[in-house]
Amino acid sequence: MKNYKKILAMILGTVLTVSMLAGCGGSDSSQTQAPAETGKETTAESMVQTSEEETGTQKADANNDFSGTLKLYGPGLFTTVGEDGSTDIVTGVSKPGYNVVIDRWKELYPNVDLQIETIPWDNWKAACQTAALSGDVDIILHGASIVPVCEPLTGYLEKNPEVKDAVGMMAMRKNSEIAPLSEYVPYGLTITVNPVMVVLDKEIFEHYGLELPDSENWTTQDILDLAKATTGTDPVTGNQTYGMSMIAAASANKNYIWAARAFNNDIYEWGDSLGTTKVNFVNDKTKEVLNYLTELSSYASPDYIEGLDMGNAYTQDNNLAMFIIEDAYSAYNTIKAAGLEDKYMLAALPKIQDGEFKGITSSHMGDWNMAICNTSSQKDLAWEFMKFMVMDEVVQQWILDTYSIPANKEASGKLGGYMPADYADPISYVVSTSPLEFSASANNCYDSSNFGTFANDLTTVLNEMFQGNMDADTAMDYVKKNLDDYMSTLN
Repeated sequence: MKNYKKILAMILGTVLTVSMLAGCGGSDSSQTQAPAETGKETTAESMVQTSEEETGTQKADANNDFSGTLKLYGPGLFTTVGEDGSTDIVTGVSKPGYNVVIDRWKELYPNVDLQIETIPWDNWKAACQTAALSGDVDIILHGASIVPVCEPLTGYLEKNPEVKDAVGMMAMRKNSEIAPLSEYVPYGLTITVNPVMVVLDKEIFEHYGLELPDSENWTTQDILDLAKATTGTDPVTGNQTYGMSMIAAASANKNYIWAARAFNNDIYEWGDSLGTTKVNFVNDKTKEVLNYLTELSSYASPDYIEGLDMGNAYTQDNNLAMFIIEDAYSAYNTIKAAGLEDKYMLAALPKIQDGEFKGITSSHMGDWNMAICNTSSQKDLAWEFMKFMVMDEVVQQWILDTYSIPANKEASGKLGGYMPADYADPISYVVSTSPLEFSASANNCYDSSNFGTFANDLTTVLNEMFQGNMDADTAMDYVKKNLDDYMSTLN
């Protein structure tokens, strides 16, 4: 009854979401291209065929311990590709449908009927909450953000530690009823990831006589110096260039996420509950982060604030030396479609300066995850399927075939068969080194799930600072007032 009351409260309440799709990795680009030439075609379907040829009539060892019907509901990759696959109307490139997953599941679990109901991203949270309330859903697609309707995965991961070891990200959230707020509780198993990366125009760097950075070791100061050095008149073309375009100004809070991590600005003192938690937003590091982002924005195009500076990005006429993007695979596909793979490259964001994670990239990842609905009567079977989605080789190949990045670290390491090393290696580096709790929604530097309008307020003050209308002290006071007002409602 307690869970039902929470669910009803969430449905009736107003849900504040900030750039949910990109922040959580829910977007699946329609701009997809074929994999790079590798000399050998490998697809999920060909892997199944190989398995069948190697074992005769028995393609895999079937598990007959499970039976019944497993019901999945929600948005994400299954919606994008459809059951029978999808074809890009512009490029004509096709993605395999989730029937590949169903067929593989039937092969391994012949006594379990898999039913998948997909929905669009519009109003997906309310739809998933309603479905959970009906008691007729076992797995919520991308459901980890809806904590009151999800089953914690702690016990399952303790039984199957190999799953936790296999993935580069876990959908973690805070819940004082389950664990101390200083700890993260896994509520979803991440299937695919979208790491935040930097695109570099190698030609612009060459024109300015600059060496390309070592993207696994560069610092916040390095990226600032390079942005300054590449803002001006291109010595070769005579055209105006700009050193940096950050994540769109309309989602400026997302720039705060990576910068706060880079400066290790841990602002939370977790209490026994959210009401007793302290948010130390006003401090010297916050001021340093805000001023850093403002200085970096000074090397952006005047069109950045209006979101119009990316018009020539990914083209031969590009005038941006560096730009930060949220969908790395889509960026590569766009570059490949333009025939400009040699002109560009990807890089991880600068490394963290100090603290527990000193030396690793400040890049974070959005994700597409699966969560067990806590009203399901088949939780163990639901876990079995989720485990299958991150561990089965055929499924990992299917994810790659859909031009998505697997959360499975070994599978993401195979991106080199789909794109050149200048693109594949930085992505694999982020996936393989990122701590499990480095999500775009909840971490010790930034939490958009539990503190009211925090994300919106960051976007507001950063845009004001970018335009010279506010200094860091005023910005911190603005955010702190709204944080204090919200925290007062929890006591």
